[in-house]
Amino acid sequence: MPSTVYKGDLAEVSFAPETGLQLKIGAAGDDDVGLLVATNDNITTLAFKTEVNNELFDATNTFTDATCDYNNDPTITMDSTALLLVGMLVEGTGIPSGAFIVSITNSTTFELSASTTTGPVTNGTLTFRPTELRYPKNMLVGSQLVWTASGGSGADDVDSGDLASNGRIFTIVENFSNIIKITPAMKTDDMVTMGEDNILEILPYKTPPMDVEMTQTTANESVKTDQFLGIATALTLPETKVDLKRFHVVGLGRDVSIQVPGKLTNEGGSFEVAMHSARWLKYCLGNELILSPDGGNAATTLSSASIAGQSHIIVVSKSPVNAIAVGDYVEIRDDALVGEIAVAPIVSDHEADGGTWDGTLTDFEFDNAKPHEVRRVIAIAENSNKLYLDEPLLYPHAAGTDVEIRDPDNTSSLPVIVSPTGTITNPVNHLLFSRSTQPSFALEVSQRRRDMDSDESSTDGGVNDSKELTRVFRGCKVTDFTMTTDNDAALRLSVNFNAALCYTDTGRLESTPVTRYSTHRMFDDTANTEQGRINSGIAKGTQKPFMFYNGSITLAGQQVAQVMNFSLTGQTGMQAFHTINGQYQSASASTDQVPFAGARNANLMVEGQTSYEMTMEIAVDDPLFYHKMRTGTEFSVNGEGNSTTNQIRIIFEKNLTGSTTAANSEKMVLLIDDYYIIEAPLQIPEDKGVVKSTLKIMPKAIKVLARDAIPKY
Repeated sequence: MPSTVYKGDLAEVSFAPETGLQLKIGAAGDDDVGLLVATNDNITTLAFKTEVNNELFDATNTFTDATCDYNNDPTITMDSTALLLVGMLVEGTGIPSGAFIVSITNSTTFELSASTTTGPVTNGTLTFRPTELRYPKNMLVGSQLVWTASGGSGADDVDSGDLASNGRIFTIVENFSNIIKITPAMKTDDMVTMGEDNILEILPYKTPPMDVEMTQTTANESVKTDQFLGIATALTLPETKVDLKRFHVVGLGRDVSIQVPGKLTNEGGSFEVAMHSARWLKYCLGNELILSPDGGNAATTLSSASIAGQSHIIVVSKSPVNAIAVGDYVEIRDDALVGEIAVAPIVSDHEADGGTWDGTLTDFEFDNAKPHEVRRVIAIAENSNKLYLDEPLLYPHAAGTDVEIRDPDNTSSLPVIVSPTGTITNPVNHLLFSRSTQPSFALEVSQRRRDMDSDESSTDGGVNDSKELTRVFRGCKVTDFTMTTDNDAALRLSVNFNAALCYTDTGRLESTPVTRYSTHRMFDDTANTEQGRINSGIAKGTQKPFMFYNGSITLAGQQVAQVMNFSLTGQTGMQAFHTINGQYQSASASTDQVPFAGARNANLMVEGQTSYEMTMEIAVDDPLFYHKMRTGTEFSVNGEGNSTTNQIRIIFEKNLTGSTTAANSEKMVLLIDDYYIIEAPLQIPEDKGVVKSTLKIMPKAIKVLARDAIPKY
């Protein structure tokens, strides 16, 4: 008998980094969209009425109606306007080219943007074409939007006299089909004031990457949250909680007189993974640079400069060898800038006066690195060379910077390849470190009653109904983490995180029950091919974790051979803020994907001070560490007279088997440059056994080097 309850084995979890989206406004450019703008009750409605980019926008829900009456006038009547949306393009006899719906008067009448021609028409057939942004219904609620000058990015680039927004940041309170509603209201609805060729930019935080294959039809809405969470042994979701305010009123007795719901929180998320790669340390520390083999045959350059935080690049050519496709990886190799070596500082506790990372996993002392970044292409402008990326850029890059294309279908472009024996060709070297920012991610979780996809359902409640509950936790950031291992287990990472808000597929609660969202089933339809597994971060043959016997630890120039266990913890100082920002304060229904239009959820999540602490239990054969502790010795590789042997180096490398060599093995190196040992107790054990000491170490910061088959974390 099929299960009639929700079970843990019928749950799926995936994630993705969040990213922004830029849309250029106008009708003459290569990838422009046309907008219709209207304001009512502190809400501005943006309706997309034209577009030329069929990857970002979808027109598959085009329909016709044969009951339309009109006569040389913008007013058109029909049997029902229930399916119409402001901004829809209209085509048919007597309809001027490019005409669209300006307003919907009532259930049978709407207004066109231009007068019809050809005289009276009764029961004419008109075609209605929506310009639907490829995001699920209300998935963008809570995301923020700004208007920027053409070529800019962010509110700081806007002259307050240029744009209708006056440089303000707006919050999206509704999105569906071709409609986005924002608050507070814009200063003016006049598109002339707003200006063609300016930019509508949806900011990255709380915005999952777009899935260009989705359409707004039953069981086909989705975002590109297709990344493998890891070998998760435990998972706690950041469930929504209502902060209820209760008031005892003088003169009304002893019981509570008034209860009012306050803010909504999504805190307390956590998971533990057996580490098969270092990818989650990126989200714990915040920053990633990479180096992969150079010299592939697919390369182009940036045609214009990019800035930090930008979620797209513009290249000279989309077809350096083969046409760049969605799913390819672009590697920005910033090797030279105005005749000098371009390097980025990766330390913040001292001046970056050390060396530059050479891209290998044997270079242990450095303060700088070349700003080589890799991103996955999630969409492509059809009539320009703009590539939309799955994560904002970390650094600015000048025009002319080399861009290498890693095309999985073109081996001469040097993509990552994993052989049947587990040998990695063209492995990627990652550098992870902490500075001013920390990436956010979206976590997709689905739970089913039956082991089947939701789009296989026949009727609501029928024998083939999976009764799927799907949620996407958006605006997630890590608050703290612990990496540990001992002589009985794999290397483990425990991560705690909070979310800003939770999107829920509520299609089953609509008057006609439907499942809107198509979930990612990791090994059924997402990572069900060898290349799909590489893209998702779980390449075939790489799924085994680092084990305790794969590791070695060097402390203060001495390899410690008697380590029983170690634990490294880190705090990110993350704080969530609920802000007073004029969000839409409507009543909420059970069918809302995000309750109260996100007005009661956290609006900001800001990084604070970081701190790290390490403990290591060793069997003592030398009182060296005791003497270093009691004399307050500072261990540092920075500054005059200090030595690289002062580093703590924790190295894990998976067993070399078959044709695997040290150049293509899976490896992770954790480096601590500056630290003190503050405790090194030497107690006599009661059982007369081995004297053990638990060292307590206080690092300033940590860096991580990793080599694996994941193109980007």
